[in-house]
Amino acid sequence: MAPRASVPTLWLLIVIMVLSARALEMIGRDEPDLTCSEGLTDCNVSSDSLFAAAPPDPDDTTNVTHVQPEVFLCCPSVRDCKPCLQIIITVQIAEDDNTKEFSGASGQTDEDVLNTASVKVCHSSPGSHEFCKTLEFTPKYSSSDQASEQHTLKLLLKNNVTFGSLVVVNAFSYLKGIVRIQKITIPSLEQVCSTKLEWAVKDCNAPRIRAEIDFKRNEFLLRLEDNTNGSQDQVMFHMVLNNVSGEDLEWPADKRAVAIPSHFVAPCLCFEVWWKGKELRRELCPFRDKQDALEKMQQNVSLSMVESQMREGGTGQSWNVTAPCRLEGEVWLCKKDPAGDRCKEVKGFRQRLQNHEHAGWRATRKEHWKTGEFNLSSHPLLCIQLKIHGMKSYFEPHCPFTKSRWRWSLPLFVALLLICVTMLGAYFIQGVLRGYMWRWLKEEDVKGAVGGGHVVLLYSPDDNQALPELMSHLGSSLQTLGFSVSLDMWSQTELGALGPVPWLHSRLDRLKRQGGKVVLVLTQTAWIRAEEWGARSWEKKTPVNSEMKEEEERHNTTSSHCVDVFTASLSCILADYLQGHAGERFMLVQFESLPPEPPGGFRPLPELFRGLHLYSLPSQSLGFLTEVAGSRPMATASARRRRAGGLRMASRALAQRLSGFTAGTSMLPLAGVSQGCVGVGIGDSAETVPLKPCLITPPYSPDSSQKGSKTDWV
Repeated sequence: MAPRASVPTLWLLIVIMVLSARALEMIGRDEPDLTCSEGLTDCNVSSDSLFAAAPPDPDDTTNVTHVQPEVFLCCPSVRDCKPCLQIIITVQIAEDDNTKEFSGASGQTDEDVLNTASVKVCHSSPGSHEFCKTLEFTPKYSSSDQASEQHTLKLLLKNNVTFGSLVVVNAFSYLKGIVRIQKITIPSLEQVCSTKLEWAVKDCNAPRIRAEIDFKRNEFLLRLEDNTNGSQDQVMFHMVLNNVSGEDLEWPADKRAVAIPSHFVAPCLCFEVWWKGKELRRELCPFRDKQDALEKMQQNVSLSMVESQMREGGTGQSWNVTAPCRLEGEVWLCKKDPAGDRCKEVKGFRQRLQNHEHAGWRATRKEHWKTGEFNLSSHPLLCIQLKIHGMKSYFEPHCPFTKSRWRWSLPLFVALLLICVTMLGAYFIQGVLRGYMWRWLKEEDVKGAVGGGHVVLLYSPDDNQALPELMSHLGSSLQTLGFSVSLDMWSQTELGALGPVPWLHSRLDRLKRQGGKVVLVLTQTAWIRAEEWGARSWEKKTPVNSEMKEEEERHNTTSSHCVDVFTASLSCILADYLQGHAGERFMLVQFESLPPEPPGGFRPLPELFRGLHLYSLPSQSLGFLTEVAGSRPMATASARRRRAGGLRMASRALAQRLSGFTAGTSMLPLAGVSQGCVGVGIGDSAETVPLKPCLITPPYSPDSSQKGSKTDWV
């Protein structure tokens, strides 16, 4: 007779047992899959299905009387234990008529052997397939009195058993068609990992965190403990508010602590941390049942009330409470005293807030809110108030219908808006007028002040990469102001064709016709080269007439290719000195962002540069432009004031364009140089323009040198 599990009488024998979390026992890898009690031999187990193709022997007299599943930890190796299920099956063997006849005919009295018996055991979990095993054994006994004794089989299931799953075990035989069913819940991984067997389960290796408070920054820290056991997996974490999980976040790989702002603090705030891709998660609730956390959460609780249509009809008040956690407390309506701050409760309009899942709270990842209604019409003095259980103080009454507040706030808002619009308009008009004035002065006064002079910019090649860019920026700025500018880096083709010396003399000829200056930039490299050039010149004892030497340099293109433009200018500077025209054609500037810093410490300028006018940019841009533009006779005082205004405007423009390169720097004080005007502001707010440069180096005479009175130059 085949088993029929659908018969109603069979279900009367179903017994459900749920295994609570306990200290599990461990089983080694040598434990057999099937263990039979004494009296059973030839025990073996094989895989089967619930509906096998070949039915069991109908003469089988095995009766399953009891089924008991138990959970163990099967450990094939250290720290690699997994859940397994041991099913204890109690069977009773009944002696059939064939066995009795065979026993009487053969005269066996000491030992009677029955046919092979079998029991089918199946187990399944929700959402998974059913797995079956067939247990076969041979019972034997010594007398017929023992034919009905009970035997025990222990089946060990190591596969298809997972933490936290519900397992249904079915055991049956063919004797009476009775199915024994038992249910058991495997302890979850969290339950097992919370016991002393944590060390034996590999999956219990999960990160741990602890909370620390940083009082200085008003925040608390989540610190990752060093318990990774060499794991290279990514640590994940998220916040949990009343069992509502927030967004999953990755723990920064280069940090051991993560800062959480203090406004997140709440009694229901917890944190879960786990390895990415792993199942086990550890939870930390640092503020549970903490009074200070409840007080901090109070600032994140909001209460509102609006007039709305009631469900039963008519107009009422709809209130809303928003908080990080579900609250235990009360809300009620009150009437505010116009003469004071007291708010008297309106009797019969008090509702309770409860802290449980079915209290009507709605949740998002960041907050919870609850709504309710009061069947009462609005009034200017009607307010709503909130009291949280555990807090000594009440929330301030919320009075949404008070008109006095809006009576003053609206005019004040309009007045502030008009003031802001007026200030913005004035600022805009000022900018427009300033733009028009600048364009008018730029076209008329600025170009009239500089007079269209010519400027030749020279510098000694330097290792500083910023110097060429700064020279180019200075040249462009001077061109914008109305000067014509010559710079060797802008004339590489012409310079390559003529050579440095002829190219320089062609610019000097233009300077003589047009007016202007040759500007040499004083850097550390220029300082060194001037000293070396002067030393070599004094060592040469051959007397040479300066005018003949300068004329020779104009036509000696072969030798001019051996020097650069800066070195060629040194000969011209010396020639001017010898002719008594020092400082007429040449001047010096130093950039405040690139001070010369003479090697070997503080010492005087090279003798060749003494007597040349020296300016520091951008702070002395007014004196610099005045020197470059040159002095010119003015017929009237109005013309002089106009020229002075144009020079001041041009100096401000030049200083602003150069300030990006020289911001935050200082000038280098030079020995033998007057520092009375060093540090003049960029604006140069004086009403008059200096007719002489601010920095004038002491005059230099070749005759005062002890090295000789004659010199040669390239």
